[in-house]
This record gives sequence, C-alpha cells and structure tokens, in this order.
Amino acid sequence: MLAGAALLGCPRPQPPAPPPAPAPAPAPAPSPETLPCPEVERIAVTKHTRSLVAYCRGGGERRFTVALGRAPVGAKERRGDHRVPEGVYHLVGSARPSRFYRFWMLDYPSPADAQRGLAAGRISHAQERAIARSHERGLLPPQDTPLGGMIGLHGEGSRWRGDSAKLDWTEGCLALADADLDFLMARAAPGTAVEIAP
Repeated sequence: MLAGAALLGCPRPQPPAPPPAPAPAPAPAPSPETLPCPEVERIAVTKHTRSLVAYCRGGGERRFTVALGRAPVGAKERRGDHRVPEGVYHLVGSARPSRFYRFWMLDYPSPADAQRGLAAGRISHAQERAIARSHERGLLPPQDTPLGGMIGLHGEGSRWRGDSAKLDWTEGCLALADADLDFLMARAAPGTAVEIAP
C-alpha cells in the first residue's frame, strides 16, 4: 500500500495558463480626406494659407488651394481695392459661365460689411438699410454701392490656368482650378455658407 502511495507521489502543479492575448488595437479613424463627399455642407477659407476646405455631409473634407485678390491682406472695404472680403457669406443661385470658366456669386456685402462701411463714411444710411433689408428677405444685396460687389468663387479659365496655386491675381474674388470648382458645383447648393477668415 505504501509502495503504491509512493508511486503516486504528490500531484504535480499544473503550469499557469498563458496570459490572454492582448485585444487588437482599434483601427485608426479614417482621415476626413478619405471619407465620401456626397454633399458640401459648408465652406471655410483661410486667406493667409490660401486654403479652402469643403466640409461634407458625413464628416468628409476636401482641401483646395485658392488665389486671392491682388491685395491679399485685409478685408474688402471698397470697390476696386482688390481685396477679398472677410466674414460669413452664402452662395447665391448657381454658377454661370464666365471668362474665368464659371462664376458663383456670394451675397457680399453682408450686414456687418454695411455697418462697417456706414461707420467709416463709405456708404449712406439708406445704402446700409438697403443691404440689411436684402439679407433679411433672402435677396442679393445691392451690388452698386461704394463697398463693391460681384464677389464670388470662380475658376481660372484659359488665361490663368495653373496660376491659382502660386499667384494672387483676382479683383477680389476667390479663384480655384477649374476642376476644383467643378467639384464644389456638383456638391454645394445655393445658400451654402462660405466663411472667409484672414
């Protein structure tokens, strides 16, 4: 009996179980530039970096280079100053043919532009009120005041093709390569907000 017990001996300890495998690392979030862009919901322009970002429904983004006016620093103040306005504007109507390929108007001047223009003595009270009333009614504001008008997004056309990546050449509009403007025209709607920052 003792011999049998001696043969059995003490039970051997079992080896420890291997540690559980680490959980796989979560997949990196997709870059906004790789997400689909079925519709542009808003547009942001940063003048000092010459960049336009189209923010898409679903979280996608697309970045484009823009050319500015020949006087690229500072906000537009008056007709003929060759500056791009700064503030929040909206696309009006649809893009139409232009010598710069296509032109898509913005609702410049804004009520804030009109208030600054009035304070600086550039426009009259009547002109400031006309601009404010147009915006209240969802209409294009007067384009013939001393603040200027006919400001928008446009392409390059044959004369300026390829220049928008390296040259500020407009009279106060934002210029993009024709293909980049095509992208926006296919996905943005009238009323889309365009925020232009210094």
